[in-house]
Amino acid sequence: MSRRILEGSYARLVALRDTTVLLNQFIARDFSDDYRTILEALKNLKIDDFADFELTSGVFRGHSDPQYQVWRDVFLSKVRQLISYLEMVHHASSRIVEIGSTYNLIKDPELKSRCSDLLSASEHFDRVINQATQVLEERMRRKLPEFSGDIGLVLVGKAINGELSKTRIKFSDNPSEQDGFASIFRGLIGAFRNPSHHRFIESVTREQALQICGFIDNMLAALETAEIVSA
Repeated sequence: MSRRILEGSYARLVALRDTTVLLNQFIARDFSDDYRTILEALKNLKIDDFADFELTSGVFRGHSDPQYQVWRDVFLSKVRQLISYLEMVHHASSRIVEIGSTYNLIKDPELKSRCSDLLSASEHFDRVINQATQVLEERMRRKLPEFSGDIGLVLVGKAINGELSKTRIKFSDNPSEQDGFASIFRGLIGAFRNPSHHRFIESVTREQALQICGFIDNMLAALETAEIVSA
């Protein structure tokens, strides 16, 4: 959860910087209030001091006035310093905004629940693939309880067949489409599930893990609408 707050604060700072840079020499106090709110959220994480990023009196023009204004350039300097600090020390980046958008597209609640904390980590994103493929397997077993003891490619081979006359989970009456789904599930389990269950894969990035999660999310949705064929 702390990682998500950190990344959310970073995204807000980037937006604050990009908005402020377009304004005139003086800006409204609302901008400094927003900055203080973001800084307070970062302080509450207790991962750093952040005292050096407090706004000093020099940033304000006539600060005794309740409608005081803020010197834009001085204010922007503080915002940019904090953004750079979060990037260099806490490994935040502009990719976070895109990552958050991709994450929000995932619809399956179980997949999201299983992978949320792992995606918020700073490393070891092969664990995301491990969990996501387990969710996919478990969903197949729920559809076909008689295969509750099967895993991996054995499970896929029993549950999904490219031939309509042999499959237990039917995605389409079109033979080519059914064969395509069978190939996709075999590929997901063979290429992603099996390696992540047997060894560490340190090369997996957060972006790659999210992409795989998004694809598995689509396959989970397809499973929900698929027809279960009696043996």
